[in-house]
Amino acid sequence: MQKLNYDAQESWSMTAGLMQSPIAIVSKTADSIDYPASLELYYDLNANYVRDTGQGLEVGLTGTAIIANRPFRLQQFHVHAPSEHTLDGQAYDGEIHFVHEAADGRLAVIGVFLRLGAPSETFASILNRINDESVFSCEVTDLLPTNRSYYHYIGSLTTPPLSENVDWYVLEQPMTISAAQLAEFHVHYDHNNRHLQPLNGRHVLYYQDK
Repeated sequence: MQKLNYDAQESWSMTAGLMQSPIAIVSKTADSIDYPASLELYYDLNANYVRDTGQGLEVGLTGTAIIANRPFRLQQFHVHAPSEHTLDGQAYDGEIHFVHEAADGRLAVIGVFLRLGAPSETFASILNRINDESVFSCEVTDLLPTNRSYYHYIGSLTTPPLSENVDWYVLEQPMTISAAQLAEFHVHYDHNNRHLQPLNGRHVLYYQDK
């Protein structure tokens, strides 16, 4: 398996260029969403695999997300460390991307920041099952905040082919993993975060969960 070279990002192939991700999110410049746009997540309790894809650690979890009243099917989630997005100038220790697809093929990614703190049982299970194709319990409740306030913008995938027109929902509240868990992740990936990309006039929206 050949790993994606995060130290030579300028050599990555890309299909477009003006709506790229990740971005630096600035809370004070985000426009508030004043219509119903909550995130409802109904994820399965068991995952099908954990794979080192050469771009990160990917977990085969499925389920449904209702995003602003539109259904999406969860395809997988994967881990980046350090975080790809920043919030008000702060980069986090990690970031999880839950990748979804709608019936028409449109992609939506929910991003969750990770910071050092209490260990995550789910993250421990992932680290213990790298390149394991067997089913295991994966409830992800300790990787998703109960408060679903988020920042929304239109961007791209953060790995080649860097396809655009991806709906991003970056949750405001971070979750925690332990320093030991982060160190174990870094055994596999010293860093797998894409550089910040220009906003190029895009609008960032903010939804406050009640």
